[in-house]
Amino acid sequence: MTLPPKAPLMGVQVTTSDIQGTQNYLAKMIACNKGGYVSCANSYSLGIAEDDRDFRELLNAADVVTTDGMPVVWALRMFGHTCERVHNDDLMFACCSRFPEWRHFLVGGRVGQPEEVADALRLRFPSIQIVGAAATPERPVPEERCNKIVANIKESRADIVWAALGTPQQDYWMQSVTERLNVPLVGCGSVFDLLSGRTRPAPEWMKRTGLQWLFRLSQEPRRLAYRYARYNAKFIVSVLKQFMSQKRQSAKCAPDSSAQ
Repeated sequence: MTLPPKAPLMGVQVTTSDIQGTQNYLAKMIACNKGGYVSCANSYSLGIAEDDRDFRELLNAADVVTTDGMPVVWALRMFGHTCERVHNDDLMFACCSRFPEWRHFLVGGRVGQPEEVADALRLRFPSIQIVGAAATPERPVPEERCNKIVANIKESRADIVWAALGTPQQDYWMQSVTERLNVPLVGCGSVFDLLSGRTRPAPEWMKRTGLQWLFRLSQEPRRLAYRYARYNAKFIVSVLKQFMSQKRQSAKCAPDSSAQ
């Protein structure tokens, strides 16, 4: 299978696609019984990756690294790439709607939360097939618990696994189990809190204008204030550095008209 096109941003190869193209690739993975994992690219994950070589390599080993935030989309477009926002919450809902035959397994959240999420998904998508759910109250997931979850996924004959352990924990967990499973694993971050009623969805206009972070901050200021203050600023500075570096490189490669 050919991987979707990618482009470098802050040292990470980010997939330049749209939500339909990402769904199509997941469908091919399922049809081919191909294992692999899908991570998110936003200012937070890219900021961590820039400072942490192990996490950067983990993201670069993913089948897909989605354009999870509008700032990532704008940055890639500034560098000449064509892409759309692929927020993994929206990706999950789109897949549930488009592929009613898929068998879904839910991993993440506190005790009882995956079951709440399953109930919420059944209300939204009456024909959905949810074949298993496993909470992960301890992070990182203890080995014994991890082995049990992997065994349950295999036994359920799931087509796809949605992992909501939060960044970067979900990415490390997906990488640690991907070779033992022949299904795609998709990191879906905050969707469990959304579906279980712990948080509210941002208005569509805030998603389109890149202000979803502000809406989330208003709901969880203690948890998110430091993250956004540090990593949003880091993202802007790093993207500008990359842009200026590419401008200088282009200037060096440009033909010297004075020599003609």
